[in-house]
Amino acid sequence: MRLITALRRQHWLFAALGVFVVQNHCGMPGVKHEQLAVHLLERGQFERARREAERALRESPDDADMRVIAAIADASLGNVDGSIGALSEALRRNPDDPRLYAALRSLCTQAGCAELALEALQELQQAPGDNWYIDANIGWALARSGDLERALPVLEAAVAQLTPDVDETEQIVTHHQLSRLYLDTERYADAARVLEGALILRPEDPRLLVGIGECHLRQADEEGAQPYFTRALDATENRLETASLIAQVHYGAGLPRRAIDYYEVAAREHTVTPLILNNLAWTYAEEGIELDRAASLSLRAVKADVDNVVYLDTYAEVLFRQGRADQAIALMHRAIDLEPEGGEHFDYLREQLTRFETRSASLSGS
Repeated sequence: MRLITALRRQHWLFAALGVFVVQNHCGMPGVKHEQLAVHLLERGQFERARREAERALRESPDDADMRVIAAIADASLGNVDGSIGALSEALRRNPDDPRLYAALRSLCTQAGCAELALEALQELQQAPGDNWYIDANIGWALARSGDLERALPVLEAAVAQLTPDVDETEQIVTHHQLSRLYLDTERYADAARVLEGALILRPEDPRLLVGIGECHLRQADEEGAQPYFTRALDATENRLETASLIAQVHYGAGLPRRAIDYYEVAAREHTVTPLILNNLAWTYAEEGIELDRAASLSLRAVKADVDNVVYLDTYAEVLFRQGRADQAIALMHRAIDLEPEGGEHFDYLREQLTRFETRSASLSGS
């Protein structure tokens, strides 16, 4: 299975909510609608959370927190239009609140609704006066929609027109988005320059440091990249996340052995996730080395999420490379049974099964 597969989870929900400081109103008599909305959202009761947020908004229409709660609940229920609508209304009332743009990006990253976000932002752009946040996020939405040609000048203008009063996080996000466009078009020096500019704002920001390191790797300058990766690991508060990101960068640059080194750093963290274990096992398998360790890592991932077809595929690959073809084939049958026909991974899983069966048959006949 593709190494950096984005496994769909609800973690984005709290990433979007996390940019807000939602008051619990502890000590106040009775239970407030906003308090209930947060409580219900945290417990996955999205319909009820949406209703409580609506009740709170009838009392306080300008409450940005509640509009974000409503948006997250809608997105969780599959109502993408409603989710974007809730955030659009919040932005119309609070167009200078950077938290709302962060929530919009978080939701759209998961829901695949960048086109809807773009329409909403362009409508907001029609209001009198200029708004840097709207313009910059239009650049982000264009990039997310795949319109890189239009996104590039918008983001370049946003970086050029920055003023000190712009929220620092939004500045970082815009620099990072522009750097990604430069990377995608192989303008590596420009990407590094933009990230170096953002580094002035946050000299020890791990993601910026990793990004600059990636620019060096893309130019085959591994020696120049390593100091940035070292700084990122030294500066980070989340070694698991940063080590994994550095591993992904090396893997993408065609350096799987170096990716293994950094995945092993991540694997030593007590907060290691099944996805990290899976990615490390897959890389070992692709390289055809340390297959016993790969099997152990992969089995841990499978035990943590027994119905995850990505993890099952990795374990099957490791077993197959160990010469345990029958077990690998059985696992692939299970993965195919779990994946809906026409699902994201279905065709790939079928190809894997055919590959295993063909190779097994050839070995049996030899």
